[in-house]
Amino acid sequence: MIEELQHFITYSQFYEDLILLCVFYDVRKGFYIDVGANDPDKLSVSKAFYLRGWNGINIEPLPKEYNSLLQKRPRDINLQLGVGKNKGNSTLYLYGTGSTINKELIKNSSNSINIKIDTMANICKDYINKDLIIQFCKIDVEGSEENVLLGFDFENYRPQIFIIESTFPETKIPSYSSWEYILFNHNYSFAYQYLINRFYVDNSNQVLKSKFSKIDRYIKIFESFKKKKL
Repeated sequence: MIEELQHFITYSQFYEDLILLCVFYDVRKGFYIDVGANDPDKLSVSKAFYLRGWNGINIEPLPKEYNSLLQKRPRDINLQLGVGKNKGNSTLYLYGTGSTINKELIKNSSNSINIKIDTMANICKDYINKDLIIQFCKIDVEGSEENVLLGFDFENYRPQIFIIESTFPETKIPSYSSWEYILFNHNYSFAYQYLINRFYVDNSNQVLKSKFSKIDRYIKIFESFKKKKL
């Protein structure tokens, strides 16, 4: 693991990929679901794993970012969709570098687009074999986390780890009390928090959960390697 840290390049905003590497460093060909994938390179949680030979599903409603995913992630399944608890259509409000379907959560929105919405239950049924192991599902949907989780089929498709942004858009106000009950009710437990992201693990995999106890140490080691390279 130490050698992995010495050569690892992080692409995500807050070490999300580094933390996941500390858990899945021995998995050579895994599968991810990236809900709110955004750009395939900049601040991407899944890019480091794609480069390691993994593949997965990227879900991104914004046209520019979706087209970039099509070009740069040919092994992945790339879907231009929003995700919710019901299939349908919605308005996506754009602000700064972000977007949300919940207009009440943002102060200003200069533009909007119409998007299709589907559930994770439908998406998994359409694109994933029930026997496939899903290593992680990242959710970054700017205030729509509850609806995304309500649309999951936890009986048939169970990511080993969920990583979810846990503050309201453009704030430091925690939002996880409004949606983590869904994970608890489906036999997941809280494992770790780093800045705005919270990590949850399937309770059936206690070995995986135990790996989070070493992450603080690994982050310090990684940062020490970074300083030596400067």
